[in-house]
Amino acid sequence: MEITKAYLQKKFGEYYERAKIEVRECAMREWAFVPINAIPNFVMHRHLSFSSERELKTYITSIPPLHAYHSSAYYERPGENKMEDKGWIKADLIFDIDADHIPFKKTGNEFQDMKKSLEIAKKEIRRLYEILERDFGVKDMNLVFSGSRGYHIHVHDREFLILDSAERREIVNYITLNRISSKNSTQGLRLCRCAAKLMLLKLKKKEVKMRKDSIKRLSKKLNRMTLERISSCDTSVLTKKEKIIFEDCYNSCIELMRIHIDEPVTADTHRLIRLANSLHGKTGFVVKPLNLDELDDFDPFRDALAFEDEKVKVRCLKPAKLRIGDIEIKVKPGEKTRLPEFAAIFLICRGIALYGH
Repeated sequence: MEITKAYLQKKFGEYYERAKIEVRECAMREWAFVPINAIPNFVMHRHLSFSSERELKTYITSIPPLHAYHSSAYYERPGENKMEDKGWIKADLIFDIDADHIPFKKTGNEFQDMKKSLEIAKKEIRRLYEILERDFGVKDMNLVFSGSRGYHIHVHDREFLILDSAERREIVNYITLNRISSKNSTQGLRLCRCAAKLMLLKLKKKEVKMRKDSIKRLSKKLNRMTLERISSCDTSVLTKKEKIIFEDCYNSCIELMRIHIDEPVTADTHRLIRLANSLHGKTGFVVKPLNLDELDDFDPFRDALAFEDEKVKVRCLKPAKLRIGDIEIKVKPGEKTRLPEFAAIFLICRGIALYGH
């Protein structure tokens, strides 16, 4: 294990020498790092501060971390050990979409499931980005691949930076469709619009439990004026049975429109979040900033690789089958092999292999 730690220390250090590290108002952030020599334990050193990006860069190149974090908050005295002594000023509004919070049917293959969950997370983060722009008027935000199983959004608009935890929870409730107060609320109106469209679609596909003549009558009733009324949550034009169908559609829309974020992350005004362009210690992938137009084609197993294809020796501890970079990998316990360093480091970080034979 010691030779493996030394190898990671060397390769992570080489990465940080060439990495571009930029953080807004770096000197006002609290910093935290998990050292490589702590493996296999997760030991965090926090309450650190740096006067500049240059000082931060010097630190992480001299002591390359396994994981690197900074606070979402901006403080007067970020290096103080007690939170109440730091002097909170404001905090970025952070959203975290992670595979652990997304319901999907798993295959049992760790890496197939990881790729599948990342595709779902990609769709979720796009929907979230669009809601933040359209419904909240956000103009200044960054999209970041987390380095492992999801994506982050950092909102920097001033009006959001000063929100307290309770106000941030209201945004969480809007996005997750929790605690819908009434159909006349903003959330309720969103759902009614969705339910009206879904009801019309189900009628066209004959997916409602009604007699043919009833379906025909309801289809005829749902003209433009009626659809506008029920889209605004006025269902008085519907019969009792038709209202039941609408309610079923309304409830279905809750699940269709809910975005699965890690709720405590957004509500927390002191949260630690991964440093963009750092390395994720459980994959060796880059915590990669993205533009929205890059998202659809982004594949972390190809586009977040930090290392080259020089072959290195590894000894495998567990079975694994996956595609990474442009190669297929299939290894079994006890196998000794040579792999490109980007694949070797991924397997080492996942606890599947050790460096050297």
